[in-house]
Amino acid sequence: MHSGNPTEQFTEMFEKAGGEVVSFKTQAEASLWVRGFLADFDSLSVGELARGRLNEDAKPDKWIEETDPSVAEAGASLAFGAVAETGSLIMTPQDGRRAQLLPPVHVVFVDQAKIYKTLSEGLVALKNDLLPSAVGLHSGPSKSADIGQVLVKGVHGPGRVISVIVESN
Repeated sequence: MHSGNPTEQFTEMFEKAGGEVVSFKTQAEASLWVRGFLADFDSLSVGELARGRLNEDAKPDKWIEETDPSVAEAGASLAFGAVAETGSLIMTPQDGRRAQLLPPVHVVFVDQAKIYKTLSEGLVALKNDLLPSAVGLHSGPSKSADIGQVLVKGVHGPGRVISVIVESN
């Protein structure tokens, strides 16, 4: 159980929903981990904001930036923030919705300072920052039980979502 710490609560709730969480002290450490993780995939789709987080040294040798998200094996993006109480990532269209929704695996950078205790806090911060045309709250991998009440992951989006929490930039 979390101790009132937003990062711990987010991690607990996100993992409960089927997501994965890894945490790093610095952006450089996070980028190196993402490099190793993405090296196993042949095609990648990376959002504009996430590209800024992956410096040239952190990119896999076979980096493919221009892969169409509809055929990419993995996507990477940057969340605006996260909501601890629901275990949700706050996703905006600024990093490209297709990279967030189409690849079966989605790696998401999250700044620890932008993990909000409540949805209300997160929405106020969003309103004060950029007020996008749309906002997505992603709480782990895509899940559906539409047919026969059988839970299936990855039907309407990624079947695997990894939050990469970065303590400082």
